[in-house]
Amino acid sequence: MSERDESLKRLMDSIFIDKALRARRRSIDEKMLDGPKLFEDCCLLMRSGIRSQFPGYTDEQVEKEFRRRLEIRRRIYEAGIYKNVGVLNE
Repeated sequence: MSERDESLKRLMDSIFIDKALRARRRSIDEKMLDGPKLFEDCCLLMRSGIRSQFPGYTDEQVEKEFRRRLEIRRRIYEAGIYKNVGVLNE
């Protein structure tokens, strides 16, 4: 590993550790509010992706496609099609 790669790895590790320590210091109330915030961020990203995929869509069309995709996700979840099986050994 080059010196530059090693330096970058140390920086990335430092950032990760800092984030983990900050997360541990947060109150349970703050942590509970993260769920809705993360969901809203994901919704914004999904809508942005739809706008990128279909640049001619109106806001109504974007919202209709967004809700269609959420419904597909809900059906997949309820059907149990994808399940977490843990890590597979190679």
